[in-house]
Amino acid sequence: MKVLVPLNSAEHVDDYIQAGAGEFYMGFYDPEWTERFGEYADINRLTGFREAANPYDFETVLQMVQKMKEKERTLYITFNASIYSKEELKFLEKYFMRLKDAGSDGVIVSCMELVNLAKAVGIPSVISTIAGIYNSDMAKFYADHGTKRIILPRDLMLTEIESITKNVGNMEYEVFMMRNGCAFSDSNCLGMHRIEMCSICSSITKADNEILVKDDSFGNRHAAELNNMIYSAHFHNTACGLCSIYRFIQMGIVAGKIVGRSDQWENICRDIRYITENVEIARACGSEEEYLKRMVFPEDRNVVCKLGLSCYYPEVRFV
Repeated sequence: MKVLVPLNSAEHVDDYIQAGAGEFYMGFYDPEWTERFGEYADINRLTGFREAANPYDFETVLQMVQKMKEKERTLYITFNASIYSKEELKFLEKYFMRLKDAGSDGVIVSCMELVNLAKAVGIPSVISTIAGIYNSDMAKFYADHGTKRIILPRDLMLTEIESITKNVGNMEYEVFMMRNGCAFSDSNCLGMHRIEMCSICSSITKADNEILVKDDSFGNRHAAELNNMIYSAHFHNTACGLCSIYRFIQMGIVAGKIVGRSDQWENICRDIRYITENVEIARACGSEEEYLKRMVFPEDRNVVCKLGLSCYYPEVRFV
C-alpha cells in the first residue's frame, strides 16, 4: 500500500519522498476560469479555499508533472467539484488535453461526464469520493466504464470496503488514512466547500453553539458541549486510520490517502512516516492481533486514540 500525499509545497517534495511518499495529488487555480465562470464556480472541491489549498497555477502543474516523472512518482490532478455546467465541462477539455500531452498519470474526477472525457482524451481517471461509491454496483458501473481507481468514501465501514473490493476486482482502490476527517458524506453534501459560510461544516463551526438536550440539566449539557468541543477540535485535524492498515493490506488496497492540501508540510511528513512504518510492520505480521500489538501509534495517542473521536475506522479499535 502506497502513501498518497497532497503536493501542496513544491519546495518540500524531496522531504515527502524521503519520508516515504509514493504518490501525490494536487489541484490548481486558474484566473481565466474564474473570470469566465465566476467566483463561485469550482475547478475542484477546494477551489473555494483559493491558493491556501491550490497554491499553483496550471502552467506550474504541468511543470510538476514533469518533475514527478523524473522522480519516478505518480501525480494525479484534481477535477472533483460537486457540479459542472455544460460550458464548464467543455472548458475542462483543454486542461485534460494538455495534461495528456505532458504525460500526466491521471485525473481525479467526480462525475461520469469527466470519466468519458478522460477516456476520449486518453488520460486515466480516478473516481473521487464526490461520486459516492457506497456499494459494489456503483463500483462496477465505473469499472465497466474504464476508470483506473476508485477512492472509497471515508464513512464506509471496513466490512463494506471489503465487500466492494471482493465483488469488483481488477480495480485499484484508495482509502482515507490520515488528517481532515469529516462528519458528513462528500457525495451527499449540498453546501459549497468554501471558507465562507456556504458549506454545512463551516456553517456549523462558525454558528452560535446551540445544542438541544432532552434533559437540560447541567451535567447533560456539560457532557454534550464537551463532546462537541472535543469532536470539533480533533476529528478534522487528527483523523487517523492507522489501526486498519493490516486489514487494508489483506484487501489489496493500493493507496492510503493523507488529506490536507492546506496543511503544514511538517505535519504531513510526520503522517507519511506513521503510515510507512506501520505498513512495513503489517506486512511482517501474521495476524491483525499481532499488528495491533506492534504498530506505531501517533505521539498524541493518549488524547486522540483514547477519546476515540478521531478514528476513520473506529470498529477496529477494540478487536
